Amino acid sequence: MAREIRATIREFQRADLPALKALVHKTIATCYPGHYCAEAVRFFVNYHNEEAILQDAEEGHTVVLDKASRILGTGTVVGAEIKRVFVDPMFQKQGFGRRIVQHLEEAAALAGAAAVKLDASLPSKAFYDRLGYVTTEATFLPVENGQRLEFFKMRKSLQRAQTE
Repeated sequence: MAREIRATIREFQRADLPALKALVHKTIATCYPGHYCAEAVRFFVNYHNEEAILQDAEEGHTVVLDKASRILGTGTVVGAEIKRVFVDPMFQKQGFGRRIVQHLEEAAALAGAAAVKLDASLPSKAFYDRLGYVTTEATFLPVENGQRLEFFKMRKSLQRAQTE
């Protein structure tokens, strides 16, 4: 019988930055090479740098999934855009990503968003499909050596409870 892992979602703190960046980079290094060329993987690593993480945290709402002071996952919402959702590869497929995304959707709805959008990587698209996101565009960015980084722009309408 599988052991249930209990983890809590909490607000990102500046002291979390090294562990959060390490988690993001580890997840990219583990999950992306089978889907992307080396140039695209390098682009992702460079894109998710400390400055970008801190800027998004300051402009939006960043959370971490914490288990006994170990960060297992993270996600950010800036306005109506969900960004940087990552779960440690050792803890994927246990519902943690879903919990993080639902938390971010709730935060966006409370801030008045009627819908959220995100950019989904090749390895994460099926995950977002299962959560009810709809692809609005398949697109790409050019990366070094004439290579392409393909991704999907996705959107989901948020259902808010009616108040009387």
